[in-house]
Amino acid sequence: MAAGLSAGGEAATPPILAVRGVKKAFRKKVAVSDVSFEVRPGELLGLIGPNGAGKSTTVKIVTSQLLADEGEVLVSGHDIVKEPLAAKRLIGYVPQDIALYPFLTGREVLEFVAEVRGIAPAEAAATIDALLARMKLTDDQHRMTREYSEGMARKLAIASALIGHPPLLLLDESLNGLDPRAASEVKAILREELARGAAVVLVSHVLDVLERLCTSVLLIGEGRVIDKLDRERLDALAAGGTTLEDFFIANTR
Repeated sequence: MAAGLSAGGEAATPPILAVRGVKKAFRKKVAVSDVSFEVRPGELLGLIGPNGAGKSTTVKIVTSQLLADEGEVLVSGHDIVKEPLAAKRLIGYVPQDIALYPFLTGREVLEFVAEVRGIAPAEAAATIDALLARMKLTDDQHRMTREYSEGMARKLAIASALIGHPPLLLLDESLNGLDPRAASEVKAILREELARGAAVVLVSHVLDVLERLCTSVLLIGEGRVIDKLDRERLDALAAGGTTLEDFFIANTR
C-alpha cells in the first residue's frame, strides 16, 4: 500500500501525534522500549499500564521534558527535538504532579498562558472568563494559587491546557482529585475538543472512564506496547462481558 493511503485508496488523515520507535533507559533500567503509536484528529487514545510501565516517561518524552535515546516524536509534523518551540505551541499538557506559580492568582496564570500562546488580549479575556466559569473557579480567580486545594489546582491546570484550543491535549492522570461534577465537566470539554478535531492522549487508571471515552487504548507493560485496542475491539470485549479492567489484569503482571 502506498504511504499515506488507507485500505480503500483514500488519503489517510495525517496524525497530529506520531511516536515512532521511542526508547529510553536510565542507566541499566529500560523505561521505554520501542514504543510507537499515532493519534489523529478527533481521536482519544487511552494510555494504560501498571505503575512503572513507562506511561509517564512516554508522555515526558512527547513533551520534551526527557530526551529519547532512540526514535522520534512528531507533533503535526514538527520534531519535538529539532523544532521544540513549534511543537510545544501545539500541545496542551496537564502533568500528573501539578506545579503552579504560587505567587500568581488563578487568573494571572491563565493570562500568562494566553500571552505565551499569542492570543489577543480581548479574546484571551473572554476565553479565560468562560474557562473559569466552566471549572467553577470564577469566585477564586483572584486568590493566589498556593491557596488552592488539589482539586482547584488540577482544574486550573486543565483550563490552562485548553487555552487557544491546541490540536494535541496530553492529560496525565488528570481526573485525579476532581469531584464527580468537575470530572463530568472535564469529560464534556474533552468531547467538545475532539469534535473540534483535537487529538487527545489520556493517561489514567480509571479504566471504566477510558472504556466509554476512548477511540483506542494502548496497553503498556515493562516499557513495551503489549496491545492496542481500537473502538471495535473495545466494543467486542464489552459485548462478550469482558471489561477493560478484566483485559488489563489478564494481560499484565
